[in-house]
Amino acid sequence: MSDTFNAIQSLYPNVVTVKTTAEGIVSAYDESMGPVVISMPAIDQEQDRLEAEAIAQAEAKEALRQSMITKLATTLTSEETALLEELL
Repeated sequence: MSDTFNAIQSLYPNVVTVKTTAEGIVSAYDESMGPVVISMPAIDQEQDRLEAEAIAQAEAKEALRQSMITKLATTLTSEETALLEELL
């Protein structure tokens, strides 16, 4: 799924279909193919928010990974620590 579709779904949960023309015009439709009025500035803002959220989640996961390695490495040899870092 595209970032635009994810942002539209987040803001307009009733949207099931999104079409983009060659000119970049985005149209959204509900399940009965009825058009749904959308706001591109709001969608752009939601895309930014979702991207920032994904980055924050990735950073938190990496911090947790590093924390685990540090805790486990206290009882491991340097070779074992290096292998652990490769595996995690």
